[in-house]
Amino acid sequence: MKEHKRPDYGSEKRQSFNRNLFKKVKQWWPLSKISGRIFLIYTLIVLLGGFLLTIPGVLTIYEDESKNIFHWDFLTGIFTASSAFSDTGINIVDPSHDYTFWGQLLILIMIEVGGLGVLTLKIVLFLAINKKISLNDTVTAQTERGSSVTSSTIEMIRDGFIWLTIVQFIAAIFLFFVFFFTEPGIVTNNSQNSVNGPNDATLNVVSPFHNFGKSLWFAIFHSTSAINNAGFDIISEASLQPYNVENHYAYLLQMIFLLEWVIGGLGYPTFHDIKRKIRARRSGQTVRFSLFTKLNFCVYITLFVVGPLSVLGAELGNYDKSLLFHNYSFDVDPTTGQPSNIAITNAKPVGVALMDIFFNTTSARNAGFSTINTNDFNAGSKTILSVMMFIGSAPSSTAGGIRTTTFAIIILANWAIIKNRSQTSAFKKTIPDKTVKRAFAVFFISVALIVLALIIIYCDSSNVLSPSNSPELNGNNSIIEIMTLITSAFGTVGLNPFTQYQMMHFGTLTKIVIIIGMFLGQLGISNTLLVFIKPSRKRPYQYLEEDVTIG
Repeated sequence: MKEHKRPDYGSEKRQSFNRNLFKKVKQWWPLSKISGRIFLIYTLIVLLGGFLLTIPGVLTIYEDESKNIFHWDFLTGIFTASSAFSDTGINIVDPSHDYTFWGQLLILIMIEVGGLGVLTLKIVLFLAINKKISLNDTVTAQTERGSSVTSSTIEMIRDGFIWLTIVQFIAAIFLFFVFFFTEPGIVTNNSQNSVNGPNDATLNVVSPFHNFGKSLWFAIFHSTSAINNAGFDIISEASLQPYNVENHYAYLLQMIFLLEWVIGGLGYPTFHDIKRKIRARRSGQTVRFSLFTKLNFCVYITLFVVGPLSVLGAELGNYDKSLLFHNYSFDVDPTTGQPSNIAITNAKPVGVALMDIFFNTTSARNAGFSTINTNDFNAGSKTILSVMMFIGSAPSSTAGGIRTTTFAIIILANWAIIKNRSQTSAFKKTIPDKTVKRAFAVFFISVALIVLALIIIYCDSSNVLSPSNSPELNGNNSIIEIMTLITSAFGTVGLNPFTQYQMMHFGTLTKIVIIIGMFLGQLGISNTLLVFIKPSRKRPYQYLEEDVTIG
């Protein structure tokens, strides 16, 4: 007699329970599938990096206890890790002195990972070992560093990685010889007043001059930092200033840095388009640049020219007091470490001043390296720099900001309204309405975040913002300087108008706000908007329209 198998009702109940539980967890989970995954990966990397940057052997412990001025805690490590991974360059510490070789190596790794992209490196590794790449990884990499076309994402990432690696390698070779044969200056062109009269203001320099090992390490570190628009250096507390003082003007070094950050800020889709154009021309075919590349080039070149000219105009408008066109003497305020009682001494050579404007203004687009003190710019110039940093460079690049294409779409949309056109178009292409709406959302959310951050920082750290002997500046210079700092963090630039002393004594809330600004600059507002947004069901109805009068 055949025995019938009884159904396992207990197993079916367990499976049903597991399915229901999974659905509830999925509904409860606040993050989206793609952008949420990137958000989690970035957060974990910053937390891990912050921990590693606080362990023994990574920090420099001085025999002279008076030099150990920093209270090394997890927040300081998180701040440095966020700055490195977001390719920003704003620091509480001085990487050239306060970190050992291993600390600098950790910073370098985070710069490379943040600049190229975590998923990009995974894709490249899989391509190297000939392993199949899943659709999930492709879509995630597309969101992080790709384009709007999923089918070309892998090829685009490969082209971008190869191109950036070649440029980084060639630049490192040139930088090695520059560092080895060029002696940095150890004093600025400005003088610091003292009891015995004016003294040369010294630069705390780590010199690789005629040192093979240091020159090699400096070349690798700074080539990586420049191509990734990181703004980190291990030369001095004053960025590249030692290579921009009298008798030590290293303009070849500055041009290498400039070329690297310009190339790094163009974006992966642009590299891919250039390759397609070259390949098509060789075969006698015609391939047009994508709309992305055209808009990116237009905005990039326009700002590349307009930025320095605007700063030049702002400085010439107040020439007699311009610190970009003059050397000066100063006192050091004991409360902030900022220069105070500044007095003009003599005029700079015009060529030097113009190069200072060009280099530092273009650096404000995305790089963060500086050859002069950021506060040598007057308030008008710093406002212009803040606008440049807010715009940033291309999407899918190593830079931050709202991005060039977002800015272009906003301008085009406003022009379409002025011309009474129903659609936003450029180069005989129509831009989808959802893209236009997202561009405006990115812009207004970014402005709101910067204003909120400015208010928080001013309220939290007002006691260390302005010189104690100039209380009348508390409502003027401080606001401009905070705006410069927060747009620098958001644009992942690294220009910092505040001294190391001020950064160290900023309130905890201020440091957290700057960390969030750098993190959002790296993740991008578009991705941030999508982190907590899940696919919604389409409504089978829509509400009636009613017009509203606007200004």
